[in-house]
Formats: sequence, structure tokens, C-alpha cells
Amino acid sequence: MSDDLLERAVAYLLSVLPGPGSDLSGPTPCRGWNTRMLLAHVDESIAALREGLTGGQVAMPGQPLPNCAGTLHIRSRAVALLGDWANEHPDSVLVFGRPVPARVLSTVGALELAVHAWDLAATQSDAPPIPDHLARELLSVAPNLVPIADRSPLFAAPIEPPTTAPGDQLLAYLGRTRPAP
Repeated sequence: MSDDLLERAVAYLLSVLPGPGSDLSGPTPCRGWNTRMLLAHVDESIAALREGLTGGQVAMPGQPLPNCAGTLHIRSRAVALLGDWANEHPDSVLVFGRPVPARVLSTVGALELAVHAWDLAATQSDAPPIPDHLARELLSVAPNLVPIADRSPLFAAPIEPPTTAPGDQLLAYLGRTRPAP
């Protein structure tokens, strides 16, 4: 696994964030979530990753999703996350009270951000797919991070990929499909 996995996932996320003034009320591949809700979740995920890398622990979430502070805020926090990863950080992070190597936290973060970036991209007609190299690398670790058993309610059962493209294979493994237009 390459050291720049999180960086590439953040770069993909930044490339598909909706622009200012975009309609955030449309559906996403996340059942029951609109774009605004998905952006709030992405913001929350970035905050948790930063909390782990700068404070050495990720606390159990107990709050409902915050209101999305906007894509400029998410851009700023995503860039700050890369700085947190590049700077000195703990070797191990307590995640919900259990020690996890920081490298594993970074990999989980890369998967989370890349897949939710695709969720955002799926709402746009001209957004790019997950880059092949990133998708291949995430697909190689996905079975360790998201096993077939016990994945509900976070992920659906795997589905047949529509193509052999690495991004389609990764998304199919995670049970993702595009929302109906």
C-alpha cells in the first residue's frame, strides 16, 4: 500500500465537490440521503480523521449529522487533513477506545473519502470516476476493512460490477449503484 493513498483520495474528493450555489437537495447513491446530508457526513468523517491524527483518539459519535458548513469549509478541512497526515502524528490511535495503527486509520479514511466522493460524483453528469490506481489499491484492502458478513447497515451486499473497471469493481463490492435520474 502506498503512502499517498489518503492524499489521492482527498484529491479525488476535491475534484468532485459541488461548486458554490449548487443544488444540494438531490438524491445520492446513499439511500435516503441528499447531497447536503452526504456533505455533512463527509465533513464529519474528515473531522474524525483529524481528531485521530492530531489528538490520538476518535471518540464515539453521538451527535446527529451537523448542518453542512459548505464545500469551501470541506475543502479547507480536507487540505488540513493532509497536513495532519504529513506532519508528526501518533503511531497508534484510539478508535472508539481500541488502539488502531495510524496507517490503518489513514486507509479507512481513504476508502471512506473516495467512496463518498464517488457518491458525490454520481450526482453530477460530468464528474470523473474513481481513478483506476486509487480504486485498485482500495479494492485490495476493502475485504479486510468491510468484510462480507456484518456490513449492514453501513454497506449493502456486494453486487455484480457493471464493468471490469477497478472503480466499478470497488463500488460493486460495497453494494453501490447510481441513483435513478
